[in-house]
Amino acid sequence: MKLPRTIQINAIDAALNALPPVEAMPRPPRVPLSFAQQRLWSLLRLAGGSEACHIQMGLRLRGELDEAALQSALDGLVARHEVLRTTFRMEDGEPFQQIRPVDVGLPLKRNDLTVAADVEATLADLMRHEAQAAFDLEAGPLIRGRLVRLAVEDHVLLITMHHMVSDDWSRKILTRDLSELYAAARDGRADRLAPLPVQYADYALWQRRWMAGEVLDRQSQYWLRMLEGAPAVLELPTARSRPAQQDYSGSCVDFALHEALTTQLKALSRRHGTTLFVTLLAGYALVLARVSGQDDVVIGTPSANRTRSDIEGLIGFFANILPLRINLSGDPTLETLLERVNAVARGAQTNQDLPFDQVAKLVNPPRNPAQTPIFQAILTCQNNGKEPAPLPGLELEYVGVDRVAQHDLALELAEVGEAICGRLIYATSLFERSTVERFARDLQHALNQMVADPAQRVLSAPLLLAEEHHRFPMESDPTEVVYPQAPWIHELFEAQAERDPEVIANENQGLSYRELNARATSAAPRACPPQSSSLNSGPRPHTSVMKFIEGRRVLTEGELQANSITRYHVTKFYREQITNSGYYDQLKYIVEPSFEEFESPGNLDTSGEHDNTVVPGLQHKYAQTGLLLVTDRCASYCRYCFRKRIVGKDSDEIAIDFAQIARYVGGHPEMTNVLLSGGDPFVLSTGKLDEILDHLLPIPHLDSIRFGTKAIVYQPKRFEDPALPALFRRIHQAGKVAVIVTHFDHIGEISVDAERNIRSLRAQGVQFLNQSVLLAKVNDEPEILAATFAKCHQMGVRPYYLFQGRPVKGASHFQVPLRRGLEIAHGINQRVSGIQKTFKYIMSHYTGKIEILDLGADGRLYMRYHQNKDPKKIGKIFSRPHREGACWLDDLPEG
Repeated sequence: MKLPRTIQINAIDAALNALPPVEAMPRPPRVPLSFAQQRLWSLLRLAGGSEACHIQMGLRLRGELDEAALQSALDGLVARHEVLRTTFRMEDGEPFQQIRPVDVGLPLKRNDLTVAADVEATLADLMRHEAQAAFDLEAGPLIRGRLVRLAVEDHVLLITMHHMVSDDWSRKILTRDLSELYAAARDGRADRLAPLPVQYADYALWQRRWMAGEVLDRQSQYWLRMLEGAPAVLELPTARSRPAQQDYSGSCVDFALHEALTTQLKALSRRHGTTLFVTLLAGYALVLARVSGQDDVVIGTPSANRTRSDIEGLIGFFANILPLRINLSGDPTLETLLERVNAVARGAQTNQDLPFDQVAKLVNPPRNPAQTPIFQAILTCQNNGKEPAPLPGLELEYVGVDRVAQHDLALELAEVGEAICGRLIYATSLFERSTVERFARDLQHALNQMVADPAQRVLSAPLLLAEEHHRFPMESDPTEVVYPQAPWIHELFEAQAERDPEVIANENQGLSYRELNARATSAAPRACPPQSSSLNSGPRPHTSVMKFIEGRRVLTEGELQANSITRYHVTKFYREQITNSGYYDQLKYIVEPSFEEFESPGNLDTSGEHDNTVVPGLQHKYAQTGLLLVTDRCASYCRYCFRKRIVGKDSDEIAIDFAQIARYVGGHPEMTNVLLSGGDPFVLSTGKLDEILDHLLPIPHLDSIRFGTKAIVYQPKRFEDPALPALFRRIHQAGKVAVIVTHFDHIGEISVDAERNIRSLRAQGVQFLNQSVLLAKVNDEPEILAATFAKCHQMGVRPYYLFQGRPVKGASHFQVPLRRGLEIAHGINQRVSGIQKTFKYIMSHYTGKIEILDLGADGRLYMRYHQNKDPKKIGKIFSRPHREGACWLDDLPEG
């Protein structure tokens, strides 16, 4: 999202901007600092240094790393870019650059974490230490590297630079040059990088020479005129008083603008002859004006300041920051606001060469060490992806690093695919997280209103939801609901009504979709505290009543103990993974059910398996899917799954008659895939899995073989079996796809071993999907599931993420109220709508599975049949009156 190059319409302007190229020139004894370096030097001497001036990048390198070639590449990088071997000294009150010899190199520190108890936690600590360790500007070096070994073929390369010698744009140049230098060193050849025509010191001399006279005059006058009388402080609602000294401690809130909204924003920009950057800036300015009560706001935006080809390939501190003053006085229309913002952006770009330090000196705002001068909010936009340049033989990805808050509020936006991902970085010394989450929602609401009706007034129109107008008190609201930009219930009805208007939508009221659509309006449900649930009846002291797939059984305490089913019956690896994951407080509820829950009566078979079984071992839930109950044991020992499947059976037993199952599948050409589940197929030996494939692979209309497994979470050693790759190749050679359906319910379950195995299997052509279960006290918060899904997406587990609310009567652990499940679904869609996914909240029930859609303004909960024994009902929308605390369909009154 770069600002467009301004077309010069004035001959004088054109002459003034016809500047000479940057050229290498004789160096004086003391090379002066660039304007940007001069400003930072002065700030550092006043503040005593800060990690806010450190630029860190982390690269995860998976594969066979040539460490000698990496060291050679880093040394070559420092030799190529003078600024990376530059230090700074002061004599006679003036700072200057001191350039060290070309062969100084870049020492690489090393850490081996292969034996660490918690690799990821230790890595995070290392990264924080590396980011915060101080640089000595006089002694140098101002770049450092650290190579962290996580496993034999898994490393993290940390490179940290001081802002005096680098900027954000420089990171891209560094990875590009490093890639070629590494390839050259590994192959034993000369690198193919074009020689640099100039170095950063040449640029500093050139800048000092030309930034004078008419150019300096013209740009100075522009900024004086633009910022005269601007407010010194943006009065945002803060939770705490501003500290006496800015401390840079920060956190962030992530969100996304979904694909449809992004497309509409681009269309709006085209219609008004502006850029997407300008439209987003207008929306941000509108939100800041509304929450501050000011109709005159100043927003900073970084400029790469690399307008000349001579310096495009240089690492160095070129970045400038432009203060954009947005005027919302007179309650303009959104169209007028766009025109004003466009004019401001074009003017700033034309005059972008004057360093911000010079602008601040001209404007001379009140100095306050607790805040940045002129502006306290900033907007950064980029349209480039974050994929690093490849290193031969290695799979690369950026590793997230901690962010500091250099301003009160910083909005970062980036196009990711067809969506826009956003991050609001905020000063934790000022704001509560809940307040910043509201800012993110307000921005999305404002942008939605802009595309809906650009002719409305910006300040008098209800751009924020009605309940948001008074929601700026500072206290955190734990019950607040985050709503998505996903379709509302009325949109679903409108679509259905358009397809088939006369079909009956609500059997209870006899209404067609057309009639119901005319009546219905959707409204965001209000949040309510989680409802406590009681057991159906008191626990029995010596027996447990369970409903098994095979029928009901009453088990004595002795039989439970004889089968090793106890309150703490988990595999050793399972317990270790949970204990070491950092998420024990959430996951312990899976490991350690209470005696009351364990012994409570109730229907534990909530998935309808018994009713939907067509032949022994085959469950026909979807028309296109056959579920083969190949084993009776779940590797994760889920509390309820193992209670209904493990007792009294051989845990390695497979279905008796696969020939019969194969005949059934072969006779149903609508079945295009089979899912091996009913426990965990990977507890079977590879030989037994091959035996199952003997029956399935000859069936011509099957296009995929799917394995539902928790083993990849809790028994990753299983996937080190050297026979497994041959099994997956066999599926591929039969013209079918091997798909593993994972079950990550919580980000704490995604261990280093699990991630490594997934990436290895993906390289063998295995595809991955994920299906999570919504569990009270474990993952019943949108941020937890959103983080889980985002991590899955990062590993390549995509594109379908389904999460189920599987309430079990009499087992309070599973009981997440339907309203809360709906809120979580909305929150997840908002947080990670920028990635390819499907998030659905599915309620299991003995009739099949039901998709929860929304809670309407009429107080009814609207649902759609996701699965049903009656194929005619699948996809049909129906509703029931909502009852607070309801956890499944039978808790909702009919009518």
